[in-house]
Amino acid sequence: GGPAGDLYISVKVKPSNEFDREGSDVYTESSISMYDAMLGTTIVVRTIDGTAEIRVPAGTQPGTRMRIRARGVPKLGKPGERGDHYIDIKVEVPRSLSGEEKKLVEELQALQA
Repeated sequence: GGPAGDLYISVKVKPSNEFDREGSDVYTESSISMYDAMLGTTIVVRTIDGTAEIRVPAGTQPGTRMRIRARGVPKLGKPGERGDHYIDIKVEVPRSLSGEEKKLVEELQALQA
């Protein structure tokens, strides 16, 4: 063979339809109903190595970013350390309401005045 030397390996990560990545951190979106945003809920989030349950607190606003620590990609050169998994919360507003739903929402609105 040849003389001893360094071996360099280049790795390309295939883009995912489900996850975005910046360094060791992973980003996803999760949609909840406006009712769950108002009252709070627990959601199941798919991570790169399974699933995780996270608690979405009452009063969560659209665009809120939540974090699951150490559920991102392993950090290069730092054995045992991982990035975080961030979840951007999207709040879905109903496009149409039944007559009863509309009445209830109007009652809630009147309570806010």
